[in-house]
Amino acid sequence: MNKRKVALGPGAASLILIVVVLSLCMMAMLTQISARSDYNLCNRSAEMVQRVYELNAQSEKKLAELDTVLVSARKDAGSMDAYLKKVGESLPEGMTLDGDKIQWTEPLDNRNLECVVQVLPLEEKERTKWISHKLIVDEPEEDWEW
Repeated sequence: MNKRKVALGPGAASLILIVVVLSLCMMAMLTQISARSDYNLCNRSAEMVQRVYELNAQSEKKLAELDTVLVSARKDAGSMDAYLKKVGESLPEGMTLDGDKIQWTEPLDNRNLECVVQVLPLEEKERTKWISHKLIVDEPEEDWEW
């Protein structure tokens, strides 16, 4: 029997070391690219949340304006029909009365917040109740990459 001895010289060890180092460098670059993408996505998401909160704040301010109208209309109204008629005549700009529901839209850039509240009967302590608070995005962001 002939036994052959397999010997790895310094060249083979250097080659293996080079492959390992290149593999680690590639993984480091991929990690860097992934981290940068996650950071950009996080910033865009935070900006979008801030815009939505701005829209909510605007809608609450409009609801406060509407509430002052409802308080003044409630003082003089004897019936629900007279109350709704008085409210319809003195609604703030941009609001529409449809039956006992009041609708308006809050725009901001390419987003719109459609708001609908219901006017509650005169006997109720509360004057309004939120029916719909829907965020609508007209078109995607220009710099959004898929």
